[in-house]
Amino acid sequence: MKYDTILFDLDGTLLYTLEDLTDSINYMLEKYGFETHSIDDVRRFVGNGLRMLVVRALPMGENYEHFEEFFQEFVEYYNTHNLIKTKPYDGIMETTNELARIGVKMAIVTNKGQTASESLLEDFFKPNINIVIGDDGKHPRKPDPAPIEMALSALGVTDKSKVLYVGDSEVDAAVGENSGLDYVLCTYGFRDMDVLSKFNPVAYIDDIRKLLNIVY
Repeated sequence: MKYDTILFDLDGTLLYTLEDLTDSINYMLEKYGFETHSIDDVRRFVGNGLRMLVVRALPMGENYEHFEEFFQEFVEYYNTHNLIKTKPYDGIMETTNELARIGVKMAIVTNKGQTASESLLEDFFKPNINIVIGDDGKHPRKPDPAPIEMALSALGVTDKSKVLYVGDSEVDAAVGENSGLDYVLCTYGFRDMDVLSKFNPVAYIDDIRKLLNIVY
């Protein structure tokens, strides 16, 4: 087996979360009297955590007088509305089942808030995946390698030569490179090939089931 450990991004890689994110941010924007955004707008806004999503969605960004209040309320709202339209991409469940069956260690490394990430882990991925490193405000987010190192430590993995990182965005490509890991980019997620084509993954995949051929 070429890789015995896989670290996954969450949004846009394992889960289609875009509609719940869009609905939640637009709920808040309407409540505070701002214009809402299209789903394609929000697709471009995501990838760097919920705080950056809010920065990009608000016309004045962090300069908005009530930014912190807006942000905290958004996080609370999203945490209770993140399972309405969210679902695994096609093939995710059977692929993670098979990876677990053959003994591959797995964890999720995401810029999504830790509370929401743990909730989604519980709802979709346990017992095949039991570790998620999200944004708890205490460590740097991707593309900084810190959360990657935390995940590997939690898995008890020290040899990076058999670790594969799987994501769907420029942030994921950068964290793979910054961490010294081989990485795969999924083209079915939140970024198009015009963004992803400048990177050098070991593979681009348009279906998560193709990951099994790379692992073997």
